[in-house]
Amino acid sequence: MSKQKEWFEDWFDSPYYHILYGHRDMQEAEFFLRNFVHKFNPPAQAKMVDLACGKGRHSIFLNSLGFDVTGVDLSKHSISLAKEFENESLKFEVSDLRSLSVAGPFDYALNLFTSFAYFDDLATDEKVLLEIKKVLKPNGMLLIDFFNADKVLQTLVAEEEKENEGVLFQLKRRFEDGQIVKTIDVHHQSETHRFEEKVQALRLQDFEALLVRTGFELLHTYGAYDFSSFDIHSSDRLILIAQRKDVK
Repeated sequence: MSKQKEWFEDWFDSPYYHILYGHRDMQEAEFFLRNFVHKFNPPAQAKMVDLACGKGRHSIFLNSLGFDVTGVDLSKHSISLAKEFENESLKFEVSDLRSLSVAGPFDYALNLFTSFAYFDDLATDEKVLLEIKKVLKPNGMLLIDFFNADKVLQTLVAEEEKENEGVLFQLKRRFEDGQIVKTIDVHHQSETHRFEEKVQALRLQDFEALLVRTGFELLHTYGAYDFSSFDIHSSDRLILIAQRKDVK
C-alpha cells in the first residue's frame, strides 16, 4: 500500500502554490535579511543553510551579500527552479527537515517566513530541531521566523477570496486541534482543486521548551523584521535567535 502524501508534499509542489504566494514582498524579505546581517554581523564567507527555502529567493539574496549558502526544500519542483541560480558558493538540495541530508557543518541555520511546525505533534518538531542541530557547527546559530500565534488567532480571517493570474482562490481558516488550518479551493479553467495548509499555533513558551529539550539556548526574541521587541499582543512576528549549546 502506498503511503498517503502529507499536505505539504502536494501543495508545495503544485503550480498554484506559487501563483497564490508568488507575489510576496521581496523588499520586505531583503529588509529583514539586511537587518539580520547588520545586527549579528556574520563573518565573511560564513556558511548558512536556508531551511525550507522554496524557490531560493532568500538564499540567492544572502549569497549576493557574500555568504556561502545552501538552500534545502522538500519540493523537487521548487529546487529545480532554484538550481538555475547555483554557483560555487550557492547550492540547492531536495531534503526533508525531518531527516536532513545536506553537507555541513554550518555557522547559521535559517528557517524563514513561517516554515516550521507543519507537522502534527511536538515530537516531530523536536526531531526537526535535532536534525538542524546536527548540521550546525559547535555553538552555531539558529534563526526561526514564525508568526505570533496569539495575534494571528485574535485576528483570524475566517474566509476570503483572492485572484492571481486568472486563478480564483477561496480561502477558509479555522483553529483546530492546536493547528491553524487553511482550506484552499482553487478554481481555474473550469476545474476545481482543493488543498490544505496546517501549521501548529506555537507560542513563545512552546519554542522555549522545544529549544531546551533539543540542546539550544534561546538568546533573543523579536517581534518584527526591524528586530524590535516582541510583544505578545501587538507583534506580527515571533523571531527567535538560538545557539547550539556546546562546551566553550
